[in-house]
Parts: sequence; C-alpha cells; structure tokens
Amino acid sequence: MKKVSVFMIAYNHEKYIATAIESIVSQKVNFDFELVIGEDCSKDHTRNICEQFAARYPGVINLLPSDKNYGPMGNTIRTLYACKGSYIALCEGDDYWIDNDKLQKQVDFLDANPDYTICFSDVKVVDEMGWNLPDEKYFPKIEKDTITMEDIILSDVSLIPTATMFFRNILPNPFPDFYYHTFSGDLFLHLFLADKGKAKYFSYKTAVYRNHEGGLTKSPAQIEKTYNNIFHFYITVNKYFNFKYDKLIRQRLFEMTKTRLIYGAREKHGMKKVKHYFKTMPNYFRYSKGLNLKELVYYHMVLFFPSLLKKMKKPDVA
Repeated sequence: MKKVSVFMIAYNHEKYIATAIESIVSQKVNFDFELVIGEDCSKDHTRNICEQFAARYPGVINLLPSDKNYGPMGNTIRTLYACKGSYIALCEGDDYWIDNDKLQKQVDFLDANPDYTICFSDVKVVDEMGWNLPDEKYFPKIEKDTITMEDIILSDVSLIPTATMFFRNILPNPFPDFYYHTFSGDLFLHLFLADKGKAKYFSYKTAVYRNHEGGLTKSPAQIEKTYNNIFHFYITVNKYFNFKYDKLIRQRLFEMTKTRLIYGAREKHGMKKVKHYFKTMPNYFRYSKGLNLKELVYYHMVLFFPSLLKKMKKPDVA
C-alpha cells in the first residue's frame, strides 16, 4: 500500500493539467506515493494528456476509467475512494504545487502528531493567464498554527486552500446523501476531518490556486444563491453531527442572517425590499441568543430609513 495518495479531478483542463501532474510526480520523498486522477470525460484533450503521463509513470499514476461524465461530486467521491494511501493530498487539475518537499513535510508532521487529522499551508493565487492576484482577497490571513472545528465553522470564508490540503485517509463510508448535492464538498470534508482531530497550518506557500472568475463581479442573484446554499448546508450538517456543534452552527447562521439582512437588500427597492425583510427576519429571531433592541432599531434604520440614519451620524458643523 502506498503511503500517500494524491487526489486529482480534471475536466476540460488541457491548458493546465500537464503542469499539475508534473508538479506532483517531481516530489522528493522517502516513501511510495500514487497520483489518482479522476478525469471526467472532458470535451478537450485533457484525457489524452493524462494517458500520456500514465504511460510514462505506470507505477505512480492511476488514471481512472472515463466511461461517462460523473459530474463534480460523483467524480470527487469515486476518486477519493480510489485513494488507498494512509494519507490523501488534494490537487485539482487546474492547480499545481510549487514546493518539491510538500508531501515529505506533511507526512513527517502527521506521522509525528496523531492528534492532528489535517495539515495545510498558504497558497499563491493567480488568474487564468498566470498573473498574480492578491492572496488575501481569496484566503484569510491566519494568525495561529492550529485550527479547530470552531475556527472552521465561524469563518465566513474557507480557511483551507484545496491545493495544499493533506489529511488522514479516514473518509466517511458512505458519504451522506446530501454530499452529492452540496454547494461545497470541500467544506464538508473540512468539518468531517476537524471532528476527528486538529488542523495544522504552515505559514509558507506550497501550491498555486488558479482563479477563473476573469475579474467579473458576481451578480446579486448569484450571491443570494450562494448564501442560501451555504445556509442550508449548515442546517443539514448540524443534523449530520447530531447537533454536537449546535451552539457554533447557530452562531454562524445568526451572523450569516445579519449580513444577508443588510447586504441582500442593497439591490432591492419597494416591495422587493419588504419581501426580503419578511423572508430574512424570522431567521434573525430563530438563531439569536436574545432580543437586542438597539441592534434591531439600527437594522430597521439601515433598511428603511438610511437617509435619516446618515443625518443622525453626520457631525454638527460649527
């Protein structure tokens, strides 16, 4: 059995897949590892490139059959289950590693620290053309080297870059039904593993994450859909953990509701804003710890009397 399985899913990644594979097979290690590639019936030449590498590295690359298009979550699950190593490292087909000692460092740490289930590092962010993007726009600055379940739940952005994530092979079997339809498979994996142990953060960069947004701003409808998906994800995952983290998850849902209450109303006017208010406000009361009249008055002023609020905040001029 291999010590490490490197998980890679790929779909229409012909521009990037060679760089991704080369960054993995060039790792300097003192153990055996495999690269498991779940290529999902790409419409470009991704499959051909993967086959060429598989022929070149027959003892290292395990290229899974591409008999149909499994979709993102289906392909993720079949590829994860094909990983037989004691540890699993993640690297999707459009990302790549920049530290040839990445796997060795991560293996050494988890071998020596059985109370940790995950380790990860900082990541470099680039656009489709390879130009550097501000890392802090996509991943938060982390101030401590040990991350817990509380940190993951209460963070409003992902703390763990996928391309740097390394963890013990203790996958759920089977995966819960909701995983096949979840908005964030990575987030569920973070939570599942954090339930079993701590996560170690390394403050150096070991990988590159490619952002494909092309600089386009997400529409209000896309933002609202994302919010709704994550909100319902936490409700579902709370049940999955038998409400073990109910206090933390309720706190996260409350903070999400407050944010949505204000920012979700920005593009709405008239009755649309009123409908937004009546749709969102029940969750405010459902997840709040108690009635905060001062906060409620402030939110109502922001929503319905913003001009009056500005006048109240404007300092008197002598």
